[in-house]
Amino acid sequence: MSPLSRVATLAQLQATFDSATSIYVLVDPMQGEPIPLFVDAADGLTAARETAWGRQVTAVPLDPRVPLTEAQQPYVVTLQGADDEWLADTLEIAQAERHASQADGLASDGAGVHRISWLQTSLFAEDVAAVVARMLCVNTSAWTDARYMRLADRRVFSWLRYVVGDARVAAQFGRLRRWVYLDACGRIAQLTHADDGVEQLTLKAEEWKFFMRGERMHATTARWLGELALSGDQALCKSSQQDREIYARVATALGRAERAARRWPTRFVRARDQDAWAVLSLLHADIEHDTRVRAVLQARPEEGGEPDETMHTLSITLRALMLKGIHS
Repeated sequence: MSPLSRVATLAQLQATFDSATSIYVLVDPMQGEPIPLFVDAADGLTAARETAWGRQVTAVPLDPRVPLTEAQQPYVVTLQGADDEWLADTLEIAQAERHASQADGLASDGAGVHRISWLQTSLFAEDVAAVVARMLCVNTSAWTDARYMRLADRRVFSWLRYVVGDARVAAQFGRLRRWVYLDACGRIAQLTHADDGVEQLTLKAEEWKFFMRGERMHATTARWLGELALSGDQALCKSSQQDREIYARVATALGRAERAARRWPTRFVRARDQDAWAVLSLLHADIEHDTRVRAVLQARPEEGGEPDETMHTLSITLRALMLKGIHS
């Protein structure tokens, strides 16, 4: 059964929203548009987007020091209520992107594009864009050159909730009432807020350091869930576990991977090698102590031969080895 068969439905997404408040699609085009555009130089990018969507499109005004082209900056699309055909289409896009990032399991690097979220508020589009723009600014006591928090990518928004807690994230919303997106399992997740007040989020130095581990977290999570789907194991995503519980397990697994990298340094050359071991340890809790696995990792190449095979490449072999033990 396809991983897409156990995910959020349009009816569930529609039921998330109230009928009296405007709905917007928040789009992150960092790695390209989610729908085809034809850009006429004379009319400009916003006009091309409005033609393609057939809806009002409003750019999110970023700090001019953020090094993104106009085409890479997020924008909001004004929908015509919960029955708008674009709600169904954007849900399909979001699910397809999630599926693509997980499709190859361990064999992939876990990367992908996640361009779709939904917002609900009584604000007009320009005011929605301004609220989002404030939230995308980096505010931290840590020393950093970063100026942009890519919250329009739903993985980053979800990760921020885990790092600092829902209350501090939602305190930035003001009159933004609901931020909706798909979690790592393709289910509907949301953060709501009822207070019109606004409190700026400032990350402490240690929070910023942890937040910057997000890329590793996302890659490992995608490879893990993808491998589970390939093996037909849907238990994790059928359970009540949300992203925060998944992140807690992945963070622990990445800690195990760092220790493994110190033990077998020639097998861990790039970040994706540690990610692969983290996934293997999530799939097979006893892998580090398996004598067959240790024999493979400790084997030395012949003199003058090829260098050690790194964990990213070796992970498929080790997965098969562990599965053979289970099924033998």
